[in-house]
Amino acid sequence: MAIEPLPRDRDTLHPLAGSLERLQRSLGLARPDTLALLTESWPQLVGSRLAAACRLHSLRDGCLTVAVDDPAVAEHLRWQSSDLAAAANRLCGFDVVERVEIRVDPPR
Repeated sequence: MAIEPLPRDRDTLHPLAGSLERLQRSLGLARPDTLALLTESWPQLVGSRLAAACRLHSLRDGCLTVAVDDPAVAEHLRWQSSDLAAAANRLCGFDVVERVEIRVDPPR
């Protein structure tokens, strides 16, 4: 069964970028430019030493998930999670991170 657009939308072209952004919002995903900015600025957000031992895993529904190599690093980041969220929000210019989740996930 094919799904047809509503008659008023049948001849309307919608930009792909806008459609993808709506889809991402409906799935709770962060905007791609937000994720790219956080990834690019990761060493400044967590510091160069920590950046070598952790990586931004995802940003979904306001939850920034960070994967770390070592449980000791995870504990350190848990203590700094509110500072990390605040720094990420300042960098982005709006509140995108509500909470930070740290998970131990050694590289393969």
